[in-house]
Amino acid sequence: MLTKNDKRIDAGNMTVAFLTDYSRLIFLGKEGVNMLAEKQPPLFSACFRDAQGNELKYSAFDAKTVKADVTDGTAAITFGGFSNPKLSVTVTACGDDAANAVSWKAEISGSDQLEWLEFPGIAVKNNFKENGGNSKILWPYNEGVLVDSISDRYTYFPTTEPQYPSLGNFGMCPGMVFAPFLALMADEGNLYLGAHDKEQNSFNVDFAPYEDGVLLRSRVYPGITGGRFATAYETVTKLFSGNWYGAAEIYRSWFEENCDKKAYVPVAENKTLPAWYHQSPIVVTYCVRGHHDTDVMEPNKMFPYVNAMPIIDDLAEKLNSKLLVILMHWEGSAPWAPPFVMPPYGGEELLQEYIDALHESGHLLGVYCSGLGWTEKSNIADYNMKETFKEKNLKSAMCVSPKQELPYSKICTAQRVGYDICPATDFAHDTLKNEAVKMDALGIDYIQLMDQNHGGTPYFCYSKDHGHPPVPGTWESAELKKIIQKIKQTVTNKELLLGCESAAAETFIPEFMLSDNRFELNYLFGLPVPLYSYMYHEYIHNFMGNQVCGEDVMGNNVDRFNLLYRMAYSFTAGDLLTLVINDEGRVQWAWGQSNFDADYMPDHDQTIAFAKTLNAWRKGVAGDYLNYGKMVEPFTVSGIEKITLRTGVGPKKISPVLYRCYQNGNKKGQIMVNYTDSTVTTTVNAGCDMLLYTSPTQSEKLTAGAGIQIPPYAAVLLEELK
Repeated sequence: MLTKNDKRIDAGNMTVAFLTDYSRLIFLGKEGVNMLAEKQPPLFSACFRDAQGNELKYSAFDAKTVKADVTDGTAAITFGGFSNPKLSVTVTACGDDAANAVSWKAEISGSDQLEWLEFPGIAVKNNFKENGGNSKILWPYNEGVLVDSISDRYTYFPTTEPQYPSLGNFGMCPGMVFAPFLALMADEGNLYLGAHDKEQNSFNVDFAPYEDGVLLRSRVYPGITGGRFATAYETVTKLFSGNWYGAAEIYRSWFEENCDKKAYVPVAENKTLPAWYHQSPIVVTYCVRGHHDTDVMEPNKMFPYVNAMPIIDDLAEKLNSKLLVILMHWEGSAPWAPPFVMPPYGGEELLQEYIDALHESGHLLGVYCSGLGWTEKSNIADYNMKETFKEKNLKSAMCVSPKQELPYSKICTAQRVGYDICPATDFAHDTLKNEAVKMDALGIDYIQLMDQNHGGTPYFCYSKDHGHPPVPGTWESAELKKIIQKIKQTVTNKELLLGCESAAAETFIPEFMLSDNRFELNYLFGLPVPLYSYMYHEYIHNFMGNQVCGEDVMGNNVDRFNLLYRMAYSFTAGDLLTLVINDEGRVQWAWGQSNFDADYMPDHDQTIAFAKTLNAWRKGVAGDYLNYGKMVEPFTVSGIEKITLRTGVGPKKISPVLYRCYQNGNKKGQIMVNYTDSTVTTTVNAGCDMLLYTSPTQSEKLTAGAGIQIPPYAAVLLEELK
């Protein structure tokens, strides 16, 4: 228990306290309820690089001298006496009584090159599922996930120290982590940890086992030259109540108050968007070579491209919808073999014929590309650029290691051998721009330019010759933004949309206004939640994506409802629906599927009918919410018994009805979708009478507290009546 003599900061009902030497925390929580594990990490950690690229790590545990002033709800602690006598670190903290929060800042000065700085050190109690507890972590990873098991996390996506060569699944923001915060929800209380950073630095936001607890990490990679850095932003620790919406609201409130209003424009007010962005097209995606990711790359029945028109026309009629067709394996180089994609496979004339036919029928064409990579050799097609790489000395344009070495990239190694391109080089700027201009000349409507660069982020580079700081960091984002700006200034179609794999991280939302939302990967270690949509749906739309890794994640046809469930998830999250089809025009479970036997495939007609039903709501009365609304915490729903979804890491309990609530102006509407074959009876308590839409054109008054029935494969919409 704390005493009056402990060095502490009280902020409303929140208290933090330091060990007597200030090297770590000993208490964080409400009076008498400590959320910290017994063993704690240092209050700060830092990594420098010497002239040879070697790591030089320091922490508060290494300091020999400490000067501290802890008074009146504030603390200023300066650490010195390190093995490097020129190193000095100051950590400050300030309590906010009204917010029940403590905000942290830090300043560091050393003689070597700074790579990263991590603070404050926090390890919470390991009261997660494997230890018989109920703790959960909300993580803005891959559009949002609730993690209740640290061991499940380590089965597929273990915490990995960000390094070179990079991987997309590192906990980097911008990257697969879309915003720099996370939260713990535990029996001892709920704790929010977030970097409130207008400058949008690069962060490692993650969690990992630490001694007897679980580390909550907020680490900044400022990407500066030299060893002096002071945080302009505050890292906020705050107690909150409620569920994951409560944590999300803390960050969203800060973002909405502090974001650049010229860059982050609500969809309803954004004049740069094409008209079709508001028309709820359904995405249809397929490959024109092979049948899955690493198949033999021979043309299938969708080539020549125009062969697909009868299938597209038939789908459009059955769906009663405009379609956005997004091609895979269309590149003239080799599938997933960046940076060169043009000319398209078979030549411009064949693709131009198809684009013209799609446009004539009122549809759109998009293409998958593969981001900032250089392909030396394709593993799935006859494509080899090894000699070109040598002849043009392209090593000079690639990301390199701290020791200036150039190992092969770790991205998509089944498909290709190659390297990562540094975004600060002229080669990166010119190549991506030139390829985009060539695609634009054909009339392509959408380019997923940064596929395999999750969230839009480039990968680590330590080059001393590219003109950027010799460590990764915020300069990477700035360089990519310059590339996108050049593309948009050069292309003819000023409404051309660009995207990335996973939804665009907050930093890149203005650049990538439509992307492939890969929420399904989160089933491998948690339960997806539409955190991204809660944060940003008012500003950006995404689509359901090609659902890659569906076999590993969902087991595909193990639970026959799982595709409908994923469609309902995306729809209620405000995303455009996606249908992945094979070269027969049949709906697949997901991209990457290799079994096309009739008894294995999903029910095609049922899937098409369900998509039509849902999209009619989006194009109709629910459109004001799903197109232009801001997600809010849903009205209370009761009386629904959960069902079991079998996934690659075991069964998960889910609701047979998915529901989300949106606010548009002074109106709130809750969309509810039953994706199962049984009628579900439930009660929605909004605290007032409601208008119940049983179809996009039929409604009736619903008295407060009255029950409703949702038929199989159907949706309803409830609006407040005040």
